[in-house]
Amino acid sequence: MFTQVRPQTRQYLLALCLFTLSATLIIYPLLFFSGQKTAGYDVFTYNWNYWWMRHALSIPHLNIYLTDFVFYPIMNNLGYHALSAVWFPIWLIFEPIFGTLGAVNIILWIGCTLNGFVTFAWLRSEKITLFWALIGGLVIQFSPLIRYFYYNTHLNLMNWFWLPLHLLMWRWLVEAIEYRQIGRAIFLIGLQGVGIWGLGVSDLQFPIFTAFVLVPYGLLTLWRSEKRLWLVIAGVGVVSVGLALLWFLGPLPYMLQFRGTLPEQVVTDRPGIPLWGYIHPDAVWWYWNVPTVGGFAFIGIFITLIFARHTSQKRRYTRHSDYPNAGKWFWLWVAIPPFLITLGADITLFGTTIPMPYRLVFDITNGQLRMPWRLAPIFLIAAMTFIGIAWSAYHTRHRRYYPALAVMVILILAFDTRLFATAPLDDVFYPYQFYETMRHEPYEYVVVEVPMSVGTGEVLFDDARAIQLQFYGIIHEKRMINGFISRAPLESFYRYNVDDPLFSWLGQRRALMPDLVVPQLRRVIFEYPVGYIVVHQDLIDIGRYHPTLQEIFGFFNSHPDLLCPVFLEHDAVVYRTAWHPDGCPPRIPPLIDGAYTVDIGGVSDPFFIGMGFHNPEMVAGISVRWTGALSEAKVHVDLPPIRGDYTMDLVAQSFYQDNNTKIWLNDHLLGEYVISTTSLSATSVTLPAEWVGDGQHLTITFDYDSAISPADLGMNADIRPLALMIDRIRFMPSEP
Repeated sequence: MFTQVRPQTRQYLLALCLFTLSATLIIYPLLFFSGQKTAGYDVFTYNWNYWWMRHALSIPHLNIYLTDFVFYPIMNNLGYHALSAVWFPIWLIFEPIFGTLGAVNIILWIGCTLNGFVTFAWLRSEKITLFWALIGGLVIQFSPLIRYFYYNTHLNLMNWFWLPLHLLMWRWLVEAIEYRQIGRAIFLIGLQGVGIWGLGVSDLQFPIFTAFVLVPYGLLTLWRSEKRLWLVIAGVGVVSVGLALLWFLGPLPYMLQFRGTLPEQVVTDRPGIPLWGYIHPDAVWWYWNVPTVGGFAFIGIFITLIFARHTSQKRRYTRHSDYPNAGKWFWLWVAIPPFLITLGADITLFGTTIPMPYRLVFDITNGQLRMPWRLAPIFLIAAMTFIGIAWSAYHTRHRRYYPALAVMVILILAFDTRLFATAPLDDVFYPYQFYETMRHEPYEYVVVEVPMSVGTGEVLFDDARAIQLQFYGIIHEKRMINGFISRAPLESFYRYNVDDPLFSWLGQRRALMPDLVVPQLRRVIFEYPVGYIVVHQDLIDIGRYHPTLQEIFGFFNSHPDLLCPVFLEHDAVVYRTAWHPDGCPPRIPPLIDGAYTVDIGGVSDPFFIGMGFHNPEMVAGISVRWTGALSEAKVHVDLPPIRGDYTMDLVAQSFYQDNNTKIWLNDHLLGEYVISTTSLSATSVTLPAEWVGDGQHLTITFDYDSAISPADLGMNADIRPLALMIDRIRFMPSEP
C-alpha cells in the first residue's frame, strides 16, 4: 500500500513546493517590503476587520456583527460587510509576531498558494496529467485578474481555491456513498458543510461563485448515480450543516435583520471584461475598471477545439475511481455562462449593441453582484479543466521533450499574463505616536478625522484616502466616523455627504456656515463625546498648501472654549476638545532669543493662525503667509503673565502699496501702523500688561485697509487678494 501511495504523495509535495514558490514570486514585493509598503487601497479595512473581531471578542458587551466604531453614532449591522473572517485565525497567529500588515501579507501568500495547489489537486482528480494539472494551477495563480485581488488586499475575493475544493469534497462524498462507506460519508457531509460556512465567511458572493461549478457538477453526478436519493439527502445535509454554522458562527442572523436602503446601482456602470481582455491583459491590470484576463485559456479553448479529433477521450462511468469524472465537453459548457456574464451589461459588435446575461444576474441579486468581471476565475477553472482533460488524452512518444515544453509553456503563460508587471505599492500608514497616546488614555470617546469621509462598496465620498484613516482605529482603539462598510444602508452615512453642516464642511462637501457649525460642534463634543479632532494636512484635497486648510485651522483656533491644539507630528495637527478630562495646555509660542516667537509659514504655525491667512509659501528662502483671504487676519496665542508690558514685533511687508493697518489685542485697539512695501521690516507694538491679563486666549487682529490680487493688476494669474506678507511675530516680555 505504501509503495502505491508514495509516488502520488511525491507529486503532491512537488506541486505544493512549486505553487509556494510561484506565490512567493507573485507577491514578493509585499513580502520583501513588508513594513515599508502595502498592497492597494483596501488594506486598511481588512486590517481593521481583524483588529475589530479580536477587540469585540475580548470585550463582553461588544458584538462582532454590530459596531459603532465607524460611522459613529450609527450602530451598523455588519451582516453584509466583507469581514473575510475565514482568515481571522491565521491573523491571530501571525499578528503578534509580524504586526497586522505582516500578518495580512502572510494571508495573501497562503491564499495565493492554495489557489494554485487546490486547483492542481482538482485537475489531477479529473485524471488530467501532471503536466496539464500544474499548468492549470499556474493559470489560476498567474491570472492578472486574480493578482488584482492580491495587490488590492481583497482578502475576501482572492479565495478561489473554494471552487475546486468544493468540487473535490463533493467528489469524495459521491464516492463514499457509491461505495456505501456510511461513516466516511457522514464525515464528508460535515466537512463540506464546514466548507459552505467557509464560503459564507469569506465573502457572501462566494456561494454564488461556487454554485456556477458545483451545481452543474452535482446535477451531473445525480443524473449518473443509481443512489440519487442518498445523494439528495447528502446534499441537504451539507447545506443544513453549512446554514447551521452560518447561523451560530456566522453572519446569517444579522443578514436577516439587515434593514435600510442600499445605494442604487446602474447596470451599465458596472465594468465588464472587453473581448480583447480575453486576448491580451491591460498594461495596468491592477485597476478595478480595466479588468483583463489574458489569452491563455481563451485561445487554448480554440486550439483544443481545432484539434478535437486528436484530443478525443472515451470514458467509462462506473462506481470505481473514474465515476465522478465529467467529460471535457461538460466543462466547456460550464465555462460558457461565467464567460458571457463577465462581458458586462452589453457588447457592441459591428455597430450593434447586444444585451448580455449579466443584466439578468444584476436584477436577480438586486444590483449587489456589482462587478461582472469577478466571475472570470470561474471561467478559468472550467476552461483549464476542459483543456486539461482534452490534452491529457493526447499520447505522444516524445515525452523526453516535456521538460522543455513545460518551460516554454510557462514562459508563454508568464508573458501572456504580464507576470513581469508588478502592481505599484502604497507607503505604509505613518506611525503617529499621538494615536498611541490616545490608546493609553482611560477614557471612552470619539476621534474625528479631517478630512471627514465615509464609504461603502457602492459609493466613496470625495477623497477616498480619508476613508483609509479607519486604519488608525487599530492603534487608538476608539470610536470614529471615518471608515468603510461594504454594504451599509443610505440612512447610515448619506447625511455626511451634504446634509451635515459640520462633517460635510470637514469633508469639504459644503462651505463653512459658522452659525450652524458652532452649535453642532459644541453638541457633538459633549454628547458623543469627541476627545480629539485630527487634521491631516497631507491628504489630496486638503493638502498643506490648500486654502481650505487655513480656514479649518483659523476656525478651530478661534474657538478656544471648544478646542485647543495639542500635538503636531509629521503632517497631522491634533486638537483636544473641551470635553477631554485632561484639559488644554497653554498655547504659548516657543521662546527663541528671549522672545515668544510665532514663525508664520513655519510647520508649527497651525497652532496659532486664525482666519484671514492664505496658504504658507516660501519667498526668497523664507517661510511666510500672505493675509488678505478676509478683510482682516487673526493670530491666537497664550503668553505667560508678567508684571510689565509685552512688545510685539511684527515682521511683515505690504503688497503693491503701503497698507494702513489697525492692530487689535482682543477688543482693544493697539494703534494704526503703516506697513511698507519696501521690504520685510519689524513694526513694534506695545501690549499693555492690563490688557494681556493672565495671558490666556489672546487674539491679535490685523485690520488692513487694502487687499488686491496680482491677477487684477495684470501681474500674473494669482487671483488671491494679498494684503500683508508676514514672516514672524515676536512677543518680548519687558522683564525676564
